[in-house]
Amino acid sequence: MKRWGAVLAGCVCLAACARADSQVSFLPDKYKDKAPGPPVAEPMPDVKAVVRERGKELFASAVDSILVGPPHPKGTHWEFCVKPIGRGVGGQPLPPQIYLVEIERGVIGDRLPVGGSHWCAREPLSPA
Repeated sequence: MKRWGAVLAGCVCLAACARADSQVSFLPDKYKDKAPGPPVAEPMPDVKAVVRERGKELFASAVDSILVGPPHPKGTHWEFCVKPIGRGVGGQPLPPQIYLVEIERGVIGDRLPVGGSHWCAREPLSPA
């Protein structure tokens, strides 16, 4: 029984030697891992080129043209505003709608419709 107590005490001592999260307050700084730095955004993408090359990824309907705004950094990715101009599936003109698009490492992510109070509504948009 004493042997198992010694083994358990040794395991507890070894576990205490591990590095701790940088946010814990009960350990000295030398035992804590360093906190990660702020996220670094990738270089500014050429969103007009991305929209020209992969505009069909953004909209399933027959879009004649897409108006694009400048990219804005957000964390590790970029956001930009787009407005499609064209006809929908039934041939009817598309309603005037602006979308917020996320892009990270050249990959188009979320595409969210935004309202008139969103900052995208005040963005200068130009043809892609």
